[in-house]
Amino acid sequence: MLRIWKEASGARHPGPKCDTNQDTQSCEAGGDRPGLNNSASAPLATDGVVLNRAMLQGPSLTLKPASCASDIRPPEVVILYDALFPNTESRLMEALHEIDLEESSFTSTFRAARYALVEVGLCASDLVWRRAIREYAAHRNDDDDPVFEIADKIRDLVKNWVFAMPNLNLSSRGFNVTPKFVQLVHVLKSCGAYGDNFRGIVLVQWSEVATIMVDIMRTMIDELGFVRPYALASDLLVTNSHEQCELFDNFASGKYNLLVLTKALEDVDLPRAHVVIRYNLFESQLSYAFACARTLVPNGHLIHMAEKGNDLHRRILQEYSGQAVDDSWIRVVLQRGNSPVPSCPLKETGNPYRSDEETASRLEISIEDSVNGGRLFEDDALLAVYRIAADLQCSITTPSRHPLFVVNPVPRMGGVQQFVCTVTLPLGLPLQTVQGPPRFTLTHARRSGAYQLCLRLFELSCLDHRLIPTPRRSDNNNGYANPSLLKSDLVSGNSCYTRKRPDFWANSLQLSEERLFPIVISVGNPEGPSEPYAPIVLLTRQPLPHLQPFKLFFYGVFATVKNARGPALIFDNERLNDLHSYTLRVCRTISNKAFVCSLEKMAYFVAPLLPSQAKDVSYLNMTNLQDAIDWQAVARANSNYVMRFSSDSVRDPNEFEDAVIQDRLVEFTRRCYVVRLRLDLTPMSKPSDSPREAEYANILEYCRAHRKGFQGLQDNNQPLIEVSKAAAVLNRLNPVHKPLIETNKAGPKYLIPELCGKCTIPASIYRTALLLPSITRRIDDFLIVKELNAQFFANMILEHHLLSAIFAPSATFETDYERLELLGDSFLKYFSSVYVFVFNPALSEGALHKARQHIISNKVLTQCGLSVGLPSYIQGKTFSYKLWQPPNFTVQDVSPQHSGRSNNVTPSSGNGGMAIDTKTQASVNDTNVPIINSTSRSKTIQKVQDDSITQWLGDKTIADVAEAIIGAAYLSGGRDVALSVIKALRLPVSDVEQWEDFRRKALAPPSNVTPRLREGTLPAVEEIIGATFKYPHLLSQALTHGSIHGYENTCYERLEFLGDAVLDFLVVRHVFNRDDHMSPGAMTLLKSAMVSNSALAAVCVRTGLHEYLLYESYALGNSIQSYAEQLEARRQEEHQRAVRDGRPPGQYWLDMEPPKILSDVVESIIGALYISDGFTSDGVELIFKKILEPFYDQHITVKTLSHHPTKILFEIMQAQGCQQFSIEKEKLGETHGTRCDVVVHDIILASATESTGYIAGRMASTAALDALEGDSGFMAHSCSCRNRTRMGKKDAKDYKNRLEKMLADLEEGQNVTTEEDPNDDMEVI
Repeated sequence: MLRIWKEASGARHPGPKCDTNQDTQSCEAGGDRPGLNNSASAPLATDGVVLNRAMLQGPSLTLKPASCASDIRPPEVVILYDALFPNTESRLMEALHEIDLEESSFTSTFRAARYALVEVGLCASDLVWRRAIREYAAHRNDDDDPVFEIADKIRDLVKNWVFAMPNLNLSSRGFNVTPKFVQLVHVLKSCGAYGDNFRGIVLVQWSEVATIMVDIMRTMIDELGFVRPYALASDLLVTNSHEQCELFDNFASGKYNLLVLTKALEDVDLPRAHVVIRYNLFESQLSYAFACARTLVPNGHLIHMAEKGNDLHRRILQEYSGQAVDDSWIRVVLQRGNSPVPSCPLKETGNPYRSDEETASRLEISIEDSVNGGRLFEDDALLAVYRIAADLQCSITTPSRHPLFVVNPVPRMGGVQQFVCTVTLPLGLPLQTVQGPPRFTLTHARRSGAYQLCLRLFELSCLDHRLIPTPRRSDNNNGYANPSLLKSDLVSGNSCYTRKRPDFWANSLQLSEERLFPIVISVGNPEGPSEPYAPIVLLTRQPLPHLQPFKLFFYGVFATVKNARGPALIFDNERLNDLHSYTLRVCRTISNKAFVCSLEKMAYFVAPLLPSQAKDVSYLNMTNLQDAIDWQAVARANSNYVMRFSSDSVRDPNEFEDAVIQDRLVEFTRRCYVVRLRLDLTPMSKPSDSPREAEYANILEYCRAHRKGFQGLQDNNQPLIEVSKAAAVLNRLNPVHKPLIETNKAGPKYLIPELCGKCTIPASIYRTALLLPSITRRIDDFLIVKELNAQFFANMILEHHLLSAIFAPSATFETDYERLELLGDSFLKYFSSVYVFVFNPALSEGALHKARQHIISNKVLTQCGLSVGLPSYIQGKTFSYKLWQPPNFTVQDVSPQHSGRSNNVTPSSGNGGMAIDTKTQASVNDTNVPIINSTSRSKTIQKVQDDSITQWLGDKTIADVAEAIIGAAYLSGGRDVALSVIKALRLPVSDVEQWEDFRRKALAPPSNVTPRLREGTLPAVEEIIGATFKYPHLLSQALTHGSIHGYENTCYERLEFLGDAVLDFLVVRHVFNRDDHMSPGAMTLLKSAMVSNSALAAVCVRTGLHEYLLYESYALGNSIQSYAEQLEARRQEEHQRAVRDGRPPGQYWLDMEPPKILSDVVESIIGALYISDGFTSDGVELIFKKILEPFYDQHITVKTLSHHPTKILFEIMQAQGCQQFSIEKEKLGETHGTRCDVVVHDIILASATESTGYIAGRMASTAALDALEGDSGFMAHSCSCRNRTRMGKKDAKDYKNRLEKMLADLEEGQNVTTEEDPNDDMEVI
């Protein structure tokens, strides 16, 4: 718990205290329940003493106050300060910018001055320049260099500038510090009560701020004469034992009694202090634990400084300090990590709290993350290891009892004591214990040990990339301009954007090393054991992050692609060249393109595994993976692309096992798999099952007629090879990809070995290699999602949800954003309704609708998406396998002969060596062959490049993806994570950081302005809904109609607005969770039916809520009574029909127009209960579970949406965009009735046979709905109409007319009993 001190004007004693984790509540007049107008404690004056001697040394604080839950925590105080005045920059900075607007000189000083301006004030900003110029010495290399000229001008300006000293008088015109610094001075002044024993620590973010803060304090003799400050801004304190000992001695002796240090030095083993002041707040529970550990002295205080009304500061205090941090973590820090890690979470953002400029300027070694380009330094490693240990400890059943860090002295070297740190992790990773190098200080030993552990995990491909700090993305200052936007089409409304490519491959190339990181890709055998797929090794220059298994699709079946990462491997130059050549060979062979790429630019390499090693590819068996690579297969493939059969091998069946055959001895040609060697057939045979040679006497005669320059065979009795056509590269990511249409031209079934060549890549490797384009594209998708998640959303969203959220239906991926978009749209409506309701307490319902539109409209969502650069991450185009090209590969120009247009080869004789014209073969390693630059070819290449890196997106797609991301965020972490994502997308919302802020800031009408409830209403309504109202007057408002004179302004309309949004979200979430794979079209239909006015009116009447309405209208009362009576009669009739038909009861309320008050009151009660529960969903969840969910499950399902299931089936198909859907009827005879088939894309989904076409159509439609509900992925795997083309207005109208005609035909058939139905043979497509 924290305590917030407030001061009365001019008072010098502490005011009331309040708990920031739960707001105090005042009682409203006229009621015995607490009111809703929650507020923070009164503002602190900026000119009073915050802490006096009584607070610091009085007996009242010798005992732990209620805010201290244990002896491990010091008393904590929150000091509030006023918000910073809107100062842009000082007069000195304005003058400096006139000299150097681009800040090309003294760049770091400009940055430091801005930090000082924000944290300390105008005075500090100017004094930063004075300090910098004093340390500056110009070393001219060229008098004419403009940089030196600018530097000299700046030096002259600053040297002659008149600097003002700090002025803390807020009412003075010369006030030149921040209110935050004023409060710091007040706190320090009050610390004079400690006398000479005072020791204090101030924790700041920036080293520049620490330095200038100390400079200013030293000038404030009158205010802070007893304070002797010292700035800790150098890493020497960490690495130099002499520097550290000297500082400790000076601190102990009182030479320095106040240390101002940065967060980067908070783990240094500093002495404890009476007062630790967190001048900046950090989203780090470990930082809080360090601060507590530094304050555990008698009468010590931990002080947090927070801005008044700053919701971010409030959230940080609630989530990253106080009771949010388990005591165990403070004990771990107190023991400097020499204790077991607790089995409780550690909440960290991983933010290093340093600028990207600082990161870029650091020269020391670091671990680089190729996913986002971040770097992990030695001072970051300690936090990373704590996070790793916490996650492991929480995930194992038997927690580790071994200390995390154990530091021991080592024998002195040169008379100086050194230390080594042993780091031991809980079980769960391949590496458990690492010992760091000797260091001169304990702090440095721990950091070095932690860094060595992270480095070893990195080399083992086991370091989570999310532990490495992510560089902050630069804000786009061009309004809604987006750099990925290339052009727009005003007619269609679509725009062309560049498509994001992962940064991983480019970042990994920056480290040119002989070390490669393996990942074994295995597919299984999706086409049966007779066509095996061998695992292959992908070797990358940096370790790929963890990748989830994913699916590839093979015409109705799928295979799961699994991967296993291994430790880094070291290759010499010879092996690297072998891998380079083999990768080129594989890529050229599967694509039939003359790819070239230099070794230095190759982003990844491909290698085969030895057959004996391909069965087990778990991590434990990958330590010797280099020996498991089939280097003989690599050498064989690198020697040539094809080998001829020798005369001795043509009768050996083993020679043809796992082989790929090509009947033309060129590199780029068609290929076949060997089925078997036919010893019973020869070239003189005429197989009856080979139509290609049907017009010829035998296969030999066919060759004489079709092979140019054919002069006969050396052996006419050699056996034949039975083959099957080898597939080409295809898009295996599309679940509805159809088989290629076979041409009328018959392909070969039997080949003559003497005229063929054997591909140097085995068939099992070749099959897997054909999947490489789809596999690498999916890896790219994963990498893009990881980039997006880290750059925009601080890794808050689960990656599989985010992956679905960025895929448009047009991309034909396994999943797309549509379901998430429906959920996100509903959540955004829910959030924005609460937001405008809370922050606009005087607006009417209509005005609230308009205010909400300014947040949720597609225009706003699109503009926000553009402002953050979202379009480039959206995947809106299907994978074009024909354009696949590995990173940095180019296509080399080849001659017509080499490209496979000639069979001009010289047969070999005897030993199987290739006798191929070398003029037709481009070397696989030749990267210097020129590319033809003709105009037509250049245009073709440019078009191919444009198609692969650009895509056209509509504004609606961008808005939908934004909503889908919000839906993904909600599924990942609930409403607070979704709120954070809404803010990250820059939607126009402010003054809210967490959902709890709504409760604190909400205003509600007092109880004396709402009508009094009738006797017994409150308990009766609470009994009906199953929840209790904390504020009964809100229920009164929810039941009050605007017809009651004098209460027009407090009727239920505003509550109905809020309740409508809450209910809408609860319904969508219910539908979303009830069926994990229900199509978006069906979800929309169900949601519309559930929240319709007629359905809610039926709920109101069925539960009896209408009996407690407050209104003064006779006509309204009669209308309600009449509707209730008619509805009850309808309900009974529908239940009787349902029992007779053997079906669930349907929507008996349809075709009745209810009084709107009945549906409104259900929503207003939900809204009132939501507010009464402090803007939490606890109570409304009870309403939903008790009343609404049973009602929906009984009356509103896919099968009961209307009385005719065929109509619902049509609506679902139309929502899906399916244009190949029909109900086909067939008369089976006078005594056998009529058969109806529901056909989708030539697949019979359901069938039924009944006496009439009407009944058969109804039963078949019901069965089809059951089938769709049972196989929710059927439409995704069978229908691609929406992805292939968009239905125009005319097509949509024609489609609707055909559906209506079909429905009319079925309805007409209802009355046909004995006569033949003339329309029974009709088919609608």
